[in-house]
This record gives sequence, structure tokens and C-alpha cells, in this order.
Amino acid sequence: MSMLLFVVVLILGLMFLSGALVVVLTPLVESLALALLIVGAIYALSATILYFCSIRRTMHLWHRRLDTVYDVSAIVEDVYRRGVAYLQKILGSF
Repeated sequence: MSMLLFVVVLILGLMFLSGALVVVLTPLVESLALALLIVGAIYALSATILYFCSIRRTMHLWHRRLDTVYDVSAIVEDVYRRGVAYLQKILGSF
């Protein structure tokens, strides 16, 4: 519960910080739309850098693990289908 509260407060803080940054930038660039674009571009650039520097490797690792789980489940399904076919062959002859 405290982790959820922390995340909510962090998101609210970032939203207020973004709003304050837009308010400060608006008179400097003389356009609200341009100020919003600048702040949005900063966030997009930060997210891209964060992804390529740290998150990409983790995502690739998760993807490989999921591929392994898929391969194992496909093998288990194949064994199950062969077992059912074999039992049908045996029981069908009675």
C-alpha cells in the first residue's frame, strides 16, 4: 500500500513540476503550445535515453525468458497430444 502511495505522490509531483516548468517557459518562448512542446520533448528524450541505457537489456532478457516458457509449453502440449493419441489407439482397439 505504501509503495502505491509513493508512486501516486511521485506522479502528482512530476505533473506539478511539469506544469510549473510550462508556466515558467511560456513567457520566455511567448507561446503556450511551444512551451508544452519543449517540455514534452524533454520527457520523450529522457524516456528514450532511459530505455536504451537501462531498460532495453532487461526487456530483452524478459523476452528471452518468455520464449523459453513458450518453447517448454509447446513441448508439453506436444507430449500431451501424443499421449492422448497413443491412449486412443490402445483403448480404441478394445
